[in-house]
Amino acid sequence: MSNNQADAKTALRFILKTAPRSFVLMVFMGLLNGAAFIVSVWATERIFFFVSSGYSWDLLSALILYAAAFLISAGYSVWYIRYHVQFFAIIDFEEKIRRMLHAKSRRISNEQLETPNAFAYIRQADNARQNLFRYGQIYVEAVMTLIQAAMVGAYISSFHLAFAFLLPLSVLPALMEMLFDTRQWKRGYEMISQCQREEAEYEKAVVDEVACKESRLTGADTLMISKWIESRKTRDSIEDAKSKKMLNLRLFLSILSCAGTVGGFVVSGLLYYSGQVGLSSFTAGVAAYTSLTAIIRGISGTAGNENQFRQMIQPFFRYWNMEERTGSSDKCSFTSTVSLSDVSFAYPNQKENALDHICLTIKKGETVAIVGENGAGKSTLVNVILGLYRPSSGRIKYDGEDISAVRETVLHIHQSALPQNFCRYKISAGDNIAIGDFSKLDHAQIDQRLSRLFPDGDITHDTLLGKEFGGRELSGGQWQQLSCERSFYKDSDFVVLDEPTSAIDPLREKALYARFLKELKGKTGIIVTHRLGAVQLADRIIVLSHGQLVENGTHKELLEANGLYASLWQTQVASFSQKA
Repeated sequence: MSNNQADAKTALRFILKTAPRSFVLMVFMGLLNGAAFIVSVWATERIFFFVSSGYSWDLLSALILYAAAFLISAGYSVWYIRYHVQFFAIIDFEEKIRRMLHAKSRRISNEQLETPNAFAYIRQADNARQNLFRYGQIYVEAVMTLIQAAMVGAYISSFHLAFAFLLPLSVLPALMEMLFDTRQWKRGYEMISQCQREEAEYEKAVVDEVACKESRLTGADTLMISKWIESRKTRDSIEDAKSKKMLNLRLFLSILSCAGTVGGFVVSGLLYYSGQVGLSSFTAGVAAYTSLTAIIRGISGTAGNENQFRQMIQPFFRYWNMEERTGSSDKCSFTSTVSLSDVSFAYPNQKENALDHICLTIKKGETVAIVGENGAGKSTLVNVILGLYRPSSGRIKYDGEDISAVRETVLHIHQSALPQNFCRYKISAGDNIAIGDFSKLDHAQIDQRLSRLFPDGDITHDTLLGKEFGGRELSGGQWQQLSCERSFYKDSDFVVLDEPTSAIDPLREKALYARFLKELKGKTGIIVTHRLGAVQLADRIIVLSHGQLVENGTHKELLEANGLYASLWQTQVASFSQKA
């Protein structure tokens, strides 16, 4: 790897490790096809030699050898390339890669997913499944073709040195085209890719199910369409400029190649008529010379494809090389405390810490509220406490054990959480709740929870949710309450609720807080909120500001301290009074 780019060696090694039989067969078939071509050139020379000499049995042997070489080349093209690769090798390789990507996605550290373009890399990595195999195939073909060209060139040069001097006329135009095309493609690839990404985002703002409604209301759809047109024009101008340059170059090179081919035939004819080469060498030389020109042109096209495919597989290796969680211990318990010792955290590519030297201890059975202004680091803190993010420095311990050494699946057994951006699973209502813990599937308890959420009784455990599949659609508040039920259904001693009432009518908050208090009884709970009404659930309140823990105490203590919490409380009380 150089400059974070996957080179041919990296890609081929990966293909060999993933699909060894397909890779070995690829190399073997390439060598066999190359050998068949070289044999066909040799057999051509022998056939004409034996024709002029009158050796009938030797002529028959040469014809059989030529026919065998022809059949091998045809088998390579028809059976291997068009049949085996298309319907077996690629399908098998794609299936293996997809399984590997699924496994990789479960090992990647969550903070790595905060890297810019991380999810774009995930989508592109999936799309690169076939491209990766094609890249290996193209590279192997290019190497085999070069070997063919070198051996055929050496063979026909043995007839007469004039053939060796004519070779540059054959290869030069194709090589110039290859080098220029590769250079132009590299220059335009990033710019064109950037334009395509912009176009996709501008288009999404107009046609996306959620975004298009706001875009119509605000008039942003007109702006986005104009930006889409502008980006498209930029991309078209880049592609047009590149096409014009390539057209002019190819016209010049075609003339040069034509002159070289005609010159080669003329010189070959002069050598024959002057008696310097025989009929067999003349015929084989002309045939090989013509084939060699086609081979070099094949290399030219293959090299251009190799460069393009190499660029297209880069997102796969960027994703594959993302850092993974390394914990392997199965030792984890939660019977006394969660402690944070001088914990700091910074998101990828961010210079400033999102959390800065946090020291905190939460005792078992305690309910803690985390409050602060937007961007204070509340959600980041709970993600670090849950072990979803690994701290940049400092330690997080459950019962004195550092959780960085614990396997993630073992760690999360003890946790239950409602994330701020909760999932809306388009499955049955019952399964939406049971996801919390399928090991204790209890339809009666699930229906009891659902009847509390939907007193009309129109939604039961087998009701499909989500209009995408013809199911029942819920409001944002109903989805959030369903997610709350999921977090409580799981029998865990440590519950985290991140903005649990953000999508719920403030008038219903009081009833929900009473539910939370009941569900959290005997458990350790963390509630993240910007609505300070939730603090009535808390034994203690943590106040964050710019990633730092600035206050820690009960509601009464913090009001008496007259600090940031008191200011936030008074502001919300005043706002509520005005609305009332």
